[in-house]
Parts: sequence; C-alpha cells; structure tokens
Amino acid sequence: METTDPVDIAVEAWMASLAMFSVTQPNGFYRMGAHGTSELITGAPMSLLNGVISINREPDVEEIAAFATSPKLTPVAWSIQTRGDEPIPGIERTATEHGLTKRTTLPFMTKALTTVDAQLPKTDAPRVRGLTGTDSELYQTVMAAGYEGPPEIFAVLSSPAVLDHSAMRGYVAEVDGVPVASAFGVVVDDHVGVFNIAVPPEHRRRGYGRAATAEVLREAYSAGARTAFLHASPMGVGLYRDMGFRVAENWTILTS
Repeated sequence: METTDPVDIAVEAWMASLAMFSVTQPNGFYRMGAHGTSELITGAPMSLLNGVISINREPDVEEIAAFATSPKLTPVAWSIQTRGDEPIPGIERTATEHGLTKRTTLPFMTKALTTVDAQLPKTDAPRVRGLTGTDSELYQTVMAAGYEGPPEIFAVLSSPAVLDHSAMRGYVAEVDGVPVASAFGVVVDDHVGVFNIAVPPEHRRRGYGRAATAEVLREAYSAGARTAFLHASPMGVGLYRDMGFRVAENWTILTS
C-alpha cells in the first residue's frame, strides 16, 4: 500500500522483514493479497511466525477468511494478526472457525534513530558481538535459555541461512565468556526491526537486554536505518520506553 504515514511505513517494513525471514526457511512461504492480507509460513513452532496477517488499518474480512483456508497453515501453529486493540467481528468469527479462540494484544513500538544511537559507548560487560552461521548452536542455546523453552523450538530462528543473511544480524551479549542475552536485527531500507531480545532469568535486571538492543540500533544506524520498530512483550515495554521507543499502536493476535 502507498502511504506517507510513518507508522504505516514501519508496519510495512515489519511485514517485509518477516517475509524476508520466511524465504530463508526450507518450507517457508509468503504471499500478499490485493487488500493487504499476507499468508506467512516460516515453519517455526510458534504461532506468531505463521499465519494470516493484515497490515491495513481496515482489514479486509473476506480476504482474511479466504487466506485462512490455506492448506499450508494446517501443519503449523498459526495466528491471525490485525492492527488495533479489538478484532473485527467477522475476523473473530473466522478465527473461531479455525480454533483460534485465544486473544492477546501486542504493542507495536517505534523509535526515531539519531546520531545518539550511533554514538552510545560500547561496554566491556557485557560484550555484545555479532554472529555468523558458525554461531548457530550458540545463538539457539542463548535464546532457549532467555525464553525458557526447549532449544529445538529456536532452530528455525538460528539457522546459518538466517545468521548469514546480508540484511539480518544476530547478536549475543557475554560477560566473562558467559552468554547473558540475545538480540536480532533486520534492516529494511531505512528501518530496522528489533527481535529476539532474550535474557536468561539468572541474568535479568542487569542491563544486558538494553546493551544487546543498543548494539542492534548502533549497527543499523551505521547501515542507514533511521527508524526502529518492534513488537514488545509485556516484560519489555518498560525497557523500550526508557530507550526512547513509543507505542505507535496495538495489534490483536488470535491463536489457538
């Protein structure tokens, strides 16, 4: 969609970053309909990374219903995602028909990047470094610890194809060689998406997530990004606000 609204542009960049990620996967798939509805398949066992997503402020109910019948969604955990605090009744009805009866809200946050983000001093503790495909196992392990889930869930997010992608960058923060946080950035034109900020429980509340996020922003600014965006978890909202992000809008997520 053509727009000059900065939030709409950030949302388009977010969708483009997910589409870019999907095609790195062996069974990944992405398509967008005429009215702003996308079908996204990454193969990850996470409903947020598969599903039917509308980036229009006024979602097309019929297009979403049609996309929700795709056989590609059957083998994966998936969701319907729309902009706004409340789902449109027709969309909620479609979700219910497919067993997606759980509703959550995620804030979409944005931040204008400036030279301040590029000049934030690096710290020795933690030391934040970028990763390549050879660090796949390490990245997978750090994310699993930070999100408190089984490592196999994060294999898709840490594959060499992802970590070696020219527009994507994984990071790990370390203290005395011990990994204490993960991060991930995706640069789309002059935007950067911030993902996978995860800190293992024993290392939380020490500024490690902030340091990892700051490194994503620092490198992205150097690469030409001038706006950052992310979907924040309830745990992360306070941190991101403190770093200059603001809630641009909320999204409704419908899952099983």
